[in-house]
Amino acid sequence: MNKKKSLFKNSAIIFVGKFSTQLISLVLLPLYTTFLSPKEYGLIDLIVTYVTLLVPVITVQMELAGFRFLVDARNNDKEKKAVISNIMQIILSISAIFSLIYLILGRFIDIPYENIILLNILASIFTNIFLQFSRGLGDNKKFAIASVVNAVSVLIMNIIFVIVLKLGLQGVILSFAIANAVSAIYLFTSLKLYRYIDLRHSDRKLKYKLLHFSLPLIPNGLSWWIISVSDRTIISIFLGLAANGLYAVSAKYAGVYSSIFAVFSLALVESISMHINAKDSNEFISDIYNANLKIFGSFGILLIALSPFIFNIFVGSQFRDAIMYVPILILAAFFNAIVGIYSAVYVAKKLTKKVAVTSIVAALINIVLTLGFVKLFGIYAAAAATAVAYLAMAVYRHHDIRNIVSIKYDKKVLLEVIIAYAVIIALFYVRTTLINIISLALALFISISLNRSTIHKIVSMTKTRLSI
Repeated sequence: MNKKKSLFKNSAIIFVGKFSTQLISLVLLPLYTTFLSPKEYGLIDLIVTYVTLLVPVITVQMELAGFRFLVDARNNDKEKKAVISNIMQIILSISAIFSLIYLILGRFIDIPYENIILLNILASIFTNIFLQFSRGLGDNKKFAIASVVNAVSVLIMNIIFVIVLKLGLQGVILSFAIANAVSAIYLFTSLKLYRYIDLRHSDRKLKYKLLHFSLPLIPNGLSWWIISVSDRTIISIFLGLAANGLYAVSAKYAGVYSSIFAVFSLALVESISMHINAKDSNEFISDIYNANLKIFGSFGILLIALSPFIFNIFVGSQFRDAIMYVPILILAAFFNAIVGIYSAVYVAKKLTKKVAVTSIVAALINIVLTLGFVKLFGIYAAAAATAVAYLAMAVYRHHDIRNIVSIKYDKKVLLEVIIAYAVIIALFYVRTTLINIISLALALFISISLNRSTIHKIVSMTKTRLSI
């Protein structure tokens, strides 16, 4: 199987799992916006965001080290056992230390739902680690199944705890904790990870290599944490939890874009890692970059154009104003997708130190801009600051990556995508039904025009398969 077909296959498998997670997230949005007030939803968003983005920092990004080193060890059971055993030793030690510190701090700081949050953090740690083990071992099907298991568990638990038992915020957090635990147990048993874990097998040199790879990724993890959490924290402090609830809902819609790209990104990192030293690697990465501009550029403008027609279906009446921040956050997600392509190259080449500096600078840009303009422009300031931060990171990595790989850019496509975003976003803020219809028609035309060769290939492949 050639590189592009392998990338497509892996993307399709991972898509099934990741899409189910995003779908459940959208399904639950009406439940949350009906049973929770904007203030309550703002608080739950803060808690979930802190947990989700804090976990990779707690694990010192060891899950990514596990994936990357297991890719190289796929044909050697002894190396697999060494990598997994040493990572588990590190993770168990870190988890024990974190739990102790967390419980001590809980004596002095009033943490709402303290024990349930800790349970959620620990379950998330092991779910993340096992998911990356699954990818590193080349078993993307179990990765997808585990994601589906997690999504279905979240849905069932929310129905039980929020609707039936009416536990409110406590029920939501407990739902996530149980779902992560179920997913981790599934992966541990289905992958038979116990075969590869020997806590007596300690290799200092291997631990050093793993930490040498993962530690530089912590600033990167912190940057995503700072960009996401700082926005919500600053909004909550200066504008109130209700405002954060609105921002969270608009970010949830824009998150559809990020989640779809995350599927592609997971498969992309694996494909580039496996073929980074091939003779045609420059051509392969160039094709991916230009395809990303067309496909995900089109996806973004379609989501913006569609939002006036579908946004209100998923949210309660108290959250309708959240739609105003959607275009800016989707633009930010598009810039982040460009950053993701460059990040995949750094990880494949094991040059994780390259990631650190730009990540920190982007996070600082986001904080300074949000603090500087939140009083003047409100929630718009946080959304725009996020877009600027990701754009700055993309521009820097664009120039830096040329020292590693030679990427040939399609300047015509880049210009067309820039113009498309400018036009569709401008039409969005006109806010009339006729203009919304025109905007959607234009977005569809642009998307088909940009991706006509890809569409033609898909149609040809489908016809070929149907004729067999």
